[in-house]
Amino acid sequence: MHGLVWDGDALSAVDDLEVREPLAGEVAVEIEAAGLCHSDLKPLDGDIPQALPVVLGHEASGVVVACGPGVDLPPGQRVVLTVLRTCGVCPACRSGRPTLCRRDPGGDTTPFLRHGAPVHQFVRLGAFARRTVVGARQVIPVPDTIPAATAALLGCAAVTAFGAVEERARVTRGESVLVIGAGGIGLSVVQAARAAGAGRIVVADQNPRKEDIALRLGATDFWVTGTAAELAALAGRLSPDGFDAVLECVGRADLLAAAVEALAWGGRAVIVGLPPTGTQVTFGVRSLFHDQTLLGCRMGSVDPHTAIPRLAERYLAGELPLDRLVTKVVPLSEGAELVAALRAGELDRGVFSLEGAL
Repeated sequence: MHGLVWDGDALSAVDDLEVREPLAGEVAVEIEAAGLCHSDLKPLDGDIPQALPVVLGHEASGVVVACGPGVDLPPGQRVVLTVLRTCGVCPACRSGRPTLCRRDPGGDTTPFLRHGAPVHQFVRLGAFARRTVVGARQVIPVPDTIPAATAALLGCAAVTAFGAVEERARVTRGESVLVIGAGGIGLSVVQAARAAGAGRIVVADQNPRKEDIALRLGATDFWVTGTAAELAALAGRLSPDGFDAVLECVGRADLLAAAVEALAWGGRAVIVGLPPTGTQVTFGVRSLFHDQTLLGCRMGSVDPHTAIPRLAERYLAGELPLDRLVTKVVPLSEGAELVAALRAGELDRGVFSLEGAL
């Protein structure tokens, strides 16, 4: 079976990956499309701990091919995957807040083998493989009419961004929004802010190439900034009284500190980007004195089983132009090239197509 494996030295497309059948409470999914997110680069850069070798990938769509005991999903059902492997029965899950679930419903046993040795599964998904096995609560049915590449984005970029804007920042009509970072997540945040009716949506990124797509997705302003000092100066110049919502989508401590300093009275700053493990942030405590708020955000802080189907409906209704984010679709054999393109700032969202791979 084809897969993309990181061994600590190289990211290699292989054709001899093995995957076991699903056990009780598990589902086998044939991956059709998987997006390349900046979070997938964190193990490559050593920013988060990860056992090796590993199949990366966490933003994906596919079809159900087999179910373990206790799971009843029809073969061929199109699904979107989620990293949230929750229990479904604790108070957090029952109240619709599965990102707060502390109960581990299963062990860390990987479904992958290569040359008789285990290959680990990134965030319990391992989506850069033709087939993966995940927990039943990690699959969310969506309509077949959504293109596979677009459906994949629902599992990370879209659900994270819309949750950050609608549930954490709670942006309302007419409010001002500052989006720091115009990668796949940041651009999705722009879409979400536009859908929420924000009056002004300012995007700051160090890559001038992002201006066109940001403006087409709903940004009112785009500014090239490379440092936190430049960002702070820009925010002070554009909105001296601060922004109602600031969403940091890069995962840099200095930019997050600048986000807090850019808040209006009553403003909300949301940590959307994934910082390296151990990151510390320093900012003036009095920057939160006038009812400002700093908010964490894990996968949009929503229940993916309700949020993703709603986003799918909104996409099919023409409200969300998610397709515009897909810059390039390539096979797994071009994995190293796609990673290089992401690092070079050439992608809004690159996607691997796994259809036809065995």
